[in-house]
Formats: sequence, structure tokens, C-alpha cells
Amino acid sequence: MELCTQSNASSPEITGDSGVQVPFLSPWRDTADPTPRAPAALRSAIRLLGEADRALSVSHDDARRLIARAMALLQVESDSRNRTADGEPGAVRCRLAPWQLKRVMRFIDANLGTKVGPQHLADVARLSTSHFARVFRLTVGKSPYAYLLQRRMERAKEMMLETDLPLVQIALDCGLADQAHLTKLFTRVVGIGPAAWRRVHVPRDLILQEAMCGDGCHRPERSRSR
Repeated sequence: MELCTQSNASSPEITGDSGVQVPFLSPWRDTADPTPRAPAALRSAIRLLGEADRALSVSHDDARRLIARAMALLQVESDSRNRTADGEPGAVRCRLAPWQLKRVMRFIDANLGTKVGPQHLADVARLSTSHFARVFRLTVGKSPYAYLLQRRMERAKEMMLETDLPLVQIALDCGLADQAHLTKLFTRVVGIGPAAWRRVHVPRDLILQEAMCGDGCHRPERSRSR
């Protein structure tokens, strides 16, 4: 299993001393003796970047053309690897490293009540947004949005069981716009609406006591907040 630790910044750069810096190609950095394990496209790209480095002192136009050719080769190789990660037969599948998955899961659980976008999760994993979405699906089995939605519905269930908060407040505490939003998403994920689910899963005698007891009646303890 290949663990994905790519950085957001992986484009070739020309440094002040005319050295070509390609951080994500470190295993194949030696242009004189590239490792035999390097794919042909990467070996060719490294050779072109070496030529571009030498051409800088003579012609910037030639150097740019060489860099453009190298980048085209790298793009082809990148596209090939992306197709591999998406599940082409016989290919190595790219997944989140354990530390990335752990950080993302903790971030999601800590922010269920706030707005969480794809860029937030990608930043936590230190990956680009598109790459993160792909490898998250391969690792977890569903998209980041689907997983976030699942966790919010699980939190809503917990709150309905552990508190007597109204559904509108539960919706807000789960990062949703209003009760209608909660009802729509909960029904889509669970199969029934939250009010019906609550009636099924909260003990009937508890519901009756909450509905019928006066101020002097002892109620089973249920928290008002999680």
C-alpha cells in the first residue's frame, strides 16, 4: 500500500543559483545515475531538467522549452498514477497515511457543529484538495462529504437519545441550517425522519413522562446539552 504524503507545492522551480529544485522527485534526483526503479517518464523529465539547468546560462528560451517538456512528461506520469489510485487493475492503490487519517477524523469530530469545507480537510492532511478527495475515498470507502454527513447524523442520533433538546437546536449543533435541513439529510441517510426515529428509539415511558409530568413530578435525568 502506498501512503500519500505529497505536498501542495510540487512544481519545479528555478533557484537563484540556477539549481533545479524538484522536491517530490528526491528518490530519482541523481541525473547521472537515475535509479532503475524510476519510471521512464520520470527519468526523461530529470534529464530534461538537468539540460534546462545547464541551458540557463546560455538561453532562457531554450531552458523554458526544456522545462515545459519535462513538465509535460511529469503531467503524463501524474495522470497515470491518478488513474492507478482510482482503481485500475493491477496497480498500486494510494491511500492516506495513518497520521493523516487520524488527524482528519479528529478534526471532523471536533467541528461537527461548524462549517467544514474540502479545503479545511485537505489542509489538515497537507494535501491538495483534489488529491485528498481521491485518496480519502480510497481509504475510507466514501467521499469526505459523505463521511462528514454520516458523522453529523450519528451526532444527531446521540443528541436525540441523550438530551431532550428540540430538533431545531440539534440541527444547529450538528452544523446544519435548520430543522428542515436536518430532516431532509437525516431521512436521506437513515431512511426515516428524525422525529420518527426519536419516537422509535427513546423509551415510550420516558416520552410519556416528559409529556404528562407537572413541575413537581420527578423526571428521569436527561441532559439539556451534550
